[in-house]
Amino acid sequence: MTELWHEVWIDAPTEKVFAALTTKDGLDGWWGPVVSAEARVGYVVEFDHGLGALLQMEIIDLVPNQRVAWKCISEFDDPTNPASEWFGQTLRFELSARGEVAILGGTRQVTVLTFRNDGWPAGSRWCGFCNAAWGETLSVKLRSHCEAAAA
Repeated sequence: MTELWHEVWIDAPTEKVFAALTTKDGLDGWWGPVVSAEARVGYVVEFDHGLGALLQMEIIDLVPNQRVAWKCISEFDDPTNPASEWFGQTLRFELSARGEVAILGGTRQVTVLTFRNDGWPAGSRWCGFCNAAWGETLSVKLRSHCEAAAA
């Protein structure tokens, strides 16, 4: 099995980043559209990404302002859809406040998001594509959403 891993530094308070990962408005802001979301273990977050059926992620771990983990419980049969390989995969978002860090010629307060996506089957058709897509989605869309909300 393969694991995807990304670390993103976000110039926003940890609470804002956590809200972006656990609330309907937050998720809509960077990965929506969200049909339903509630920050509690066992809840199934539902996304309507136009895949013909809802993308469902069950929250399997949650510690406020520290981490949330989802398990994909949706099955998609269309092999041309990257989500066709997601069933049973785990997506983990862990947050830590780093305080001031030197970056781009100055210092900033940042929240560090560590993202891990495990359960990729050997020889996966979509692993490389999804790795690139997660990198862009987290470092551009999520970061922009959180930093705008914090401004």
